[in-house]
Amino acid sequence: MKRIKLVLEYDGTHYFGWQLQKGQHSVQQELEQALAILVKQPIRVIAAGRTDTGVHARNQVVHCDVPEVDLRKLVHGLNGIMQKDVVVKSARWVAADFHARFDATARRYHYFISTERSALNRNYAWIFTQPLNKTLMQAGAEIITDYENFKSFCKVKSNVKHYKCTIFTSRFFMLNGLLVYEIKANRFLHGMVRAIVGSLLELGRGKISLNEFRAMIEAQDRRKVPATAPARGLVLEEITY
Repeated sequence: MKRIKLVLEYDGTHYFGWQLQKGQHSVQQELEQALAILVKQPIRVIAAGRTDTGVHARNQVVHCDVPEVDLRKLVHGLNGIMQKDVVVKSARWVAADFHARFDATARRYHYFISTERSALNRNYAWIFTQPLNKTLMQAGAEIITDYENFKSFCKVKSNVKHYKCTIFTSRFFMLNGLLVYEIKANRFLHGMVRAIVGSLLELGRGKISLNEFRAMIEAQDRRKVPATAPARGLVLEEITY
């Protein structure tokens, strides 16, 4: 058996997240079923990040151990078997000790917001037409980098050892008419990005102040978070090694 690194793109709309879940269809299940057909034995894959239900990925990284195969044919075969909303973009052999999750040094997400009603973006952006103070939202985004403990933004009963994350980037920018929130960190907690985005939009609506936003983070209490953004606007963009 040899280890391979796969880079995947997927539309998470019709999946209950990345991870295997009993009675639900996941991206992991879709990939593992296709691999088993091609190599004629069960294969378990490990991902760099476990995206939630409805969340998309442009460059998800996974590793797995398979018999020696022609990688070009493997990629072609996987893309022929899997549903069209999951695509393997590349595959390459890696060292036997490579680990998609533990070797990653950073993950980068984008959250897309449409401030106008849109038919084309309805499955890939939060349609939010209320007036927003983008200057205030940017100030809130910058505040994020002042902190390391993000318990307030972690889903309750998440199985984590600690709530510390190092934030490298937290900012808003415009892209093709959409407002985009970009966040890059060494790790993320369950539901963290969507909770941050929801809170920043409440800040932009004038429902909370910058001081209240800081107090919410420092409270380390998920009940203080005023809103959570819907999954459809969130995309895992990049894994850094």
